[in-house]
Amino acid sequence: MPEHVNTDLGGYLRRMRERIQPGQIGLVGRGTRRVPGLRREEVAALAGVSSTYYTRLEQAQTAHASPEVLSAIARALELSADEEEYLLKIGTAAPARPVKQAMTDEVSPQTRMLVDVLADAAVAVLNFRCDILAWNSLFHKLFAPHLGFAAPETAEDRPNIIKLNFLDENVRALYADWSREAEYNVSYLRYIAGNHRHDTRLAELIGELTMGSEEFSNLWVGQTVGNCTVGTKAFRHPVVGELDLMYQSAELGDGNILKFYHAEPGSPHDAALKLLAVDLKQVYSR
Repeated sequence: MPEHVNTDLGGYLRRMRERIQPGQIGLVGRGTRRVPGLRREEVAALAGVSSTYYTRLEQAQTAHASPEVLSAIARALELSADEEEYLLKIGTAAPARPVKQAMTDEVSPQTRMLVDVLADAAVAVLNFRCDILAWNSLFHKLFAPHLGFAAPETAEDRPNIIKLNFLDENVRALYADWSREAEYNVSYLRYIAGNHRHDTRLAELIGELTMGSEEFSNLWVGQTVGNCTVGTKAFRHPVVGELDLMYQSAELGDGNILKFYHAEPGSPHDAALKLLAVDLKQVYSR
């Protein structure tokens, strides 16, 4: 049983180095390149560190570096803000005894009331692992009407949105561009892994997805990082057809996340979402 999430600093640096072509950053090609992307000495020069030191980091001979050095490497590798934040997390020592965080899988009465009040949006409460702790009727009808509405109330039956997206054919079929959704899911797991390196349940989730989905496994080793908190998604719902929905995430004080999907007011997608809110006969045959 995995005890921690694999956040390999050397592997991450290597993957980020290999994705950059010299011409992207104004380097003139010199000779035949035997490796993809930049050479280690080129990254070191751009970051202002010795080639030997950078090589030790990439080969895991040195486990950690100062925030200043890591930020310099991030600039040399042209990392995004999320990617740099992840690098700073995995490139510094994790506490020997992780600080107990104010997180709970319990949903307060006030939060449950908020979920129910937002009836025009599909709303759910997730923990950082994307376990669904509560959902309103519209979220349930949008994503998983083939599951019981009470499923989030018990730990044994509680659905996980990322597991559903990869391992549940009903849910996979909802996305007009499932491959894009899959990339977002894996990027988010990588992002949060930096904060939760000692979380056994997160490690177990990643292990289960790796064993159960070749697509997840291939994306996970790509080490892409991103905190996907706002955007739009296109759905092909079996009841109401095409839906373009905006989504947002808001952090709650207990460490959980409020996730909601809504349509542009007055649009055909808004009308379809309102139609879905009506008690329609389910078309799932399973």
